[in-house]
Parts: sequence; structure tokens; C-alpha cells
Amino acid sequence: MKRRTALGAIGAGALAAGALAVVLPAQSAIDRSPVRLGQSAPVSGPLAKIGLAFRDAARAVFADANAQGGIGGREIELVTLDDEDRPERTAVNVKLLAAEHRVLGLFGFVGAGAHRAGARGAAEEGLPYIAAVSGSGELRSGALPGMFNLRAGHLDEIDYIARHTRQIGIERVSLVFEYNSQGWELRDALIATLAAHGSRVTSISSIDHEGSRYSVPGAVSSVVAGSPQAVVLGADYVASARFVRAAREAGFTGLFYTLSTVGGSALMEQLGAQAAGLSVTQVVPFPWTASRPVGRAYQAFCARHRIEPSFSGMEAYLAAVLLLDGLRRARELTPARLAEALEALPPRDFGGFVAAFYTDARSRRTPPQVDLTVFSAAGKFIQ
Repeated sequence: MKRRTALGAIGAGALAAGALAVVLPAQSAIDRSPVRLGQSAPVSGPLAKIGLAFRDAARAVFADANAQGGIGGREIELVTLDDEDRPERTAVNVKLLAAEHRVLGLFGFVGAGAHRAGARGAAEEGLPYIAAVSGSGELRSGALPGMFNLRAGHLDEIDYIARHTRQIGIERVSLVFEYNSQGWELRDALIATLAAHGSRVTSISSIDHEGSRYSVPGAVSSVVAGSPQAVVLGADYVASARFVRAAREAGFTGLFYTLSTVGGSALMEQLGAQAAGLSVTQVVPFPWTASRPVGRAYQAFCARHRIEPSFSGMEAYLAAVLLLDGLRRARELTPARLAEALEALPPRDFGGFVAAFYTDARSRRTPPQVDLTVFSAAGKFIQ
């Protein structure tokens, strides 16, 4: 059953109209059915690490809430469907989550399908699309109803890289990107941003999903031919790792930068010793910090649930806590009322990190938060 009518105009007034109330059971004092949220993410195959880290941390947050009575006595359940990082599977999963699992909203989508397939599917089904692990400009344009972003966008991260390369005297930058809508967005944004900061893109090449042996050699040749001082990696972490290894073998000795959606523990594990010196933009607090309350709270949370700290887990932790705030504020547990509550939700101070959901640039109530980390020869991220 499609529920596109209720989110056709995402303003709070339209959401409050209650057009979605017909698709969920009527709320009553004795309703103890689970509050279901839906996620599509790669949880199997070579790209599963990020999806599993986000899912496990989010479920742990909800488990803590359920131990305290859930939402009005109803337990929160996160239904995760595997999409193997294939957008076409993401689109199918959205329909399954809406029609079969009857979810209240879509939360924490990860991978290639998070950028476009998940967002457009959510809009079509009339469901809030919450905290996708995506920096897509489309999710922040205001063109799609029901988008609730937490992380900074790709444009924010690219701007940070452009400023940093300029500050350290790098003027020639290349890009390798995945040949899809997100890759094209990164390409156009990097060209424009570097030009605005007085640098230039010296060479650009695309690479296919997971970096097959058919695409990597040509991409390396094209990029290295431009004699870049630094290369920005804009493909998935498996493809990016294969590109880095091949580029080093071809004699490239410059720097590598990557965005938060690409880099992280998963990429570093793929590269091993070759990851040393790679710079990664991050959009959540440093998970291993003890200098801020948010880091100490997250580490205690991970220890309690036996979860390995990670940037993906930190993002899930922040997003799930904020979503709980929205669920508790919702006047009624329908997609429309949840969206209304999320729109009105004030920023939360996690202790040295203030976070809030936003639908577009105009609704953002906290500045974009981007930092740069470097992977050390000792096998750890440093700030």
C-alpha cells in the first residue's frame, strides 16, 4: 500500500493532517505491538562491515530504551533487510518494509542505495527517511519530502578537503569516483570547490562497483597521468582500496583523501599497511576520545553491549538517540506524526557535540561538523 499522500508536502502542517493514520493500527492504551523501523543496508558480502556496525549500534540503543519501557510500553524493533549494496535491491526492500513489515519510518540506510533509491522509495511510500548514511545533495535539496539528515553533506566534506589541501600547499588534485549519480555529484562538486579555493582538478577517472580488474588499471593510468599531488577517493571502500594498492604499485607517492562514506575502519582493514597516511573526513565525534563527554558515554555504551567502537557505530548511536527523542515527542505513532515531531525536535547536546536532524540547508540548526583524521602507521586513526 502506498502512502505518498501524507508526505507530498513535507511542511509540518501537511504532516499534521493525519493522512497516514489509516495505514497503522489505531493507538490505544492497550496497544503493545512493536514500534517497527525499517533499514536497508549491506549486511552480507564484501561491503557489509559498515552496515553491520550501524545496525548493531542502533539496535543496542533501542534495547536500552526497551529495557526502560520502550515508547509508551511498546518495544522498538529495527527490521534490517540486506541489499548487498545494490540500489535495485534497496528499492525492493523499501516496498517490503512498507507493505509487509508496516514500518513507522525508514532509518539508517547504508551503502549505494542510501543515496537515491532509498530516499525516492521513502517519498513514494510516504515514510520519513531518517539519518541515512549519505551525503547526497538530493537528500538536502528540499526536493524530496520527509528527509531527515543528521550528518554533514558531501559538499561540506569536499569544501573541508579543498581548504586543507590549499593550506598545506597542494594545488593539483585528482579524483577517482564510482560511475553513478553520487560519483557525478562528487565530480562536479570537487571541480567547482577546488576552483573556488584556487586549486584545480588535474585528472578524473571513474571506476566500477567494487573496483573490478577491468576498471582499476585504466583508472590508475588516467589519474596518475595528471601528476597529482593528492587523490580524492570517491568510490566504495572495496574499490577505493583496490585503487590505492594499484596506484602505489604504479609509483604514485602523493596523498590520498577520502570522504566519511568511503573511508573508515573497513577501508583501513582492506588496505592494511598501505593505509598509513590516508586522510579521511569525519562527520561524527572521534569514537576513541576521552576528552569529551560524548566520547566517554559512547565508549561506556560500547563496553556495555560488547560493540567495537567505530565511526559508523558512533553515527548510529547519535542518530538512534535523536530518533528516540522524536518518538517520545510524537503525539501519535504514525509516520506523519513522527515526521512532525522530528521537524520540531530541538538540537541535543551530547557533551561536546551538538546534533540535530535537518531537511535542507535552510532548516539546519547546527553548523556542518566536519573534521579530518589520518590513519597512522600504528594502525589507528589520529586527529
